[in-house]
Amino acid sequence: MKRFLFLTFFIIFKFSFAQEITIIGDSLTVGSEKYLRQQIPDVVIDAKVGRKFQEAMPVIKELESKCLLGKIVVIALGTNGIFTVEEALEVIDYLNTRQRKVIFVNVKVPRYWESQVNQNYQILKQLRPNIEVIDWNYLSTVLCSRPDIGACFRQDGYHLTQIGSYIYSYIIYKYISNTN
Repeated sequence: MKRFLFLTFFIIFKFSFAQEITIIGDSLTVGSEKYLRQQIPDVVIDAKVGRKFQEAMPVIKELESKCLLGKIVVIALGTNGIFTVEEALEVIDYLNTRQRKVIFVNVKVPRYWESQVNQNYQILKQLRPNIEVIDWNYLSTVLCSRPDIGACFRQDGYHLTQIGSYIYSYIIYKYISNTN
């Protein structure tokens, strides 16, 4: 009986701890998932190749319905196209009403929408100062230009090599660690 109670407590504790951090992303998150799980073992990751920002709200609601929406929600979307400030405000306001901390990861993608996506994240930060924006665009430019780092990006200029995936996941991990 004691063993059963201990296991039940452990499962409940483990389950609730797993709910601390949720990451919603696209192919960059898919490629970095192994490293994210090494650095944040109990993270909930919902990532899909080709995912656009417009898919964030349905994913959030689905995760919430399964009790998998963490206290910290990292949204790493924008690589696959532009979104409007209004679409993002809907996501932020929804998560804020549920007392979730919202962290966005901006983009480095050699496409015409890169600057608009990153500008939208800055506008969102001004409109909702309680959110955070990880500046992947800047950090990846600085870190990946160092000769001792190696190639972070594949030939397309935005998908990540193994080194790039590690750096991407480490930056997210460190940022989350510093916000707790």
